[in-house]
Amino acid sequence: MLITEKKFGIFKFVNVYFSEEPGTADIPDCDVIINHTYKNWGDIEGFERENNFTATIDLTQDLDEIWSRIKRQHRRHIRRAEKDGTRVIISDNYEEFHQIHKRFLKQKKYGDLFGLKTLSLETMQKFGILFIAVSQGETVGGNVYFLDGNNARLGCHAYLLKENNPDRYKQIADANCYLHWEAIRYFKNLNIINYDFGGLASNQTTINHQLSGLDYFIRSFGGNVIFQYEYRRFNSRFHRFLFHSWDFLYTLRYILPRLSKIQHK
Repeated sequence: MLITEKKFGIFKFVNVYFSEEPGTADIPDCDVIINHTYKNWGDIEGFERENNFTATIDLTQDLDEIWSRIKRQHRRHIRRAEKDGTRVIISDNYEEFHQIHKRFLKQKKYGDLFGLKTLSLETMQKFGILFIAVSQGETVGGNVYFLDGNNARLGCHAYLLKENNPDRYKQIADANCYLHWEAIRYFKNLNIINYDFGGLASNQTTINHQLSGLDYFIRSFGGNVIFQYEYRRFNSRFHRFLFHSWDFLYTLRYILPRLSKIQHK
């Protein structure tokens, strides 16, 4: 189990990751608590429940078995990154990665309006473990993970966008696959048993090009698609109203561009 805290204006959010049973965590005072679990606890009085999907890899498997389940294209990316001398290391340079992450969110239009669902530098430093990929002396990408004794969950990722340099873009794509592979190897050596890619937009079990780019990337590592659940409790109706207002605006940011594309077809 891992408990993280985040201040958002005058409000304090607490996230509890990998919780086995409700009410087992010693929770600090907060305005909003969100339990993240792989178990369906059913309806609990005073909590809201939301379920979505993620992809996980069972790290108790032999490494050769994990490798064999990765799609051939990803394996090529990994081998090419190794051949080109890309290095994946654990880093404490959270400041540099945080700047890469902010630019990445802006360029990809992933960021939410108020930063509610964006990891702060303080959260990364205090609760995360940072892996970075270094190519030609430059940090080209990174992943931040949350850990407990059994689980490693991707908290956020980012990479440099080099649209005007196809060769460099290919190297960065190689590095992204290599980042996950090296993290998988590292966590397996730590006897972590579950590698979580941090969420999916779709629950499709077959890999096809109709999936979003990120979902296709994740599913190509051969993991299992499973449910994950969020149980939220608010200290007041006011906090619930604010949270859902922020969440609605966050969702609207993605819905409106898609509706616009449909109307122009």
